[in-house]
Amino acid sequence: MGKARPDSWMPLYPGDYHRDTTRLTRDQHGGYLLLIMDYWVNGPPPDDDAQLATIVKASPAEWKRLRPVMVRFFAILD
Repeated sequence: MGKARPDSWMPLYPGDYHRDTTRLTRDQHGGYLLLIMDYWVNGPPPDDDAQLATIVKASPAEWKRLRPVMVRFFAILD
């Protein structure tokens, strides 16, 4: 068996995830999981609303509503 690629799996601890996200809406869960997966594969995402909206598959208006919730889970650098 070949060496595992870093993007072929990602640890997810359901108990920890659920504890930290019980008050998220369905759309917020989707955005958060997409951000986590992108971070796992590509490293920290840029603090750029257009790119972040693309990562979470949201329109600019949808991202504007999601962003205040998502920033609670990430440290913004730069």
